[in-house]
Amino acid sequence: MISPIVLLSVLLLSIFSSLVTSTCTTSQRLAIAAQIPAAYNLSPLGASYAAFEAIPFAPLCQTSIAPNGLPPVPVAIDRSTTELFAQATRQLFSEVTGCYVDFPRNGTTDIQTNVTLGVRDIIPIPVTFSANVYLDFGVDLHGNCQINAVRAFATIPSQVLGLILTGSPLDLSGVIGSLGL
Repeated sequence: MISPIVLLSVLLLSIFSSLVTSTCTTSQRLAIAAQIPAAYNLSPLGASYAAFEAIPFAPLCQTSIAPNGLPPVPVAIDRSTTELFAQATRQLFSEVTGCYVDFPRNGTTDIQTNVTLGVRDIIPIPVTFSANVYLDFGVDLHGNCQINAVRAFATIPSQVLGLILTGSPLDLSGVIGSLGL
């Protein structure tokens, strides 16, 4: 026999999911997700700042990063710290790519990204990390689509000097050996 609490939980989850997906459509979520890599790739500095501020992060949007399979580390606790984190990390990235997968049943969109390190567009460093960045969407009181949480699962690094790493991402012996060092 299924407990009444389990049934109530499933019912509430299905109501919430249908509410989010009916008022925050797949096309809206994908368009918002595409704003993030675009903001990282803008120049000059002011353009990136303005683009990050235009992304609809919820007032209590939390951002976390789980590097190399480790537990997630919180890096931002609300909208303003999420924007500040994005603006600060923008200074360290020379290129950010994005491919998008939407999960309409739960209102989440995944940005599959490769990030090349560097000093903005000036000095690219041949080190790339890959990540799946999950954006958990919801709606505000006015029915507007917004990002409630950003959850990044990163493999750091995934490429060094253009060579794809296999095995442990922190073990550079394969790259060093292939360079004859």
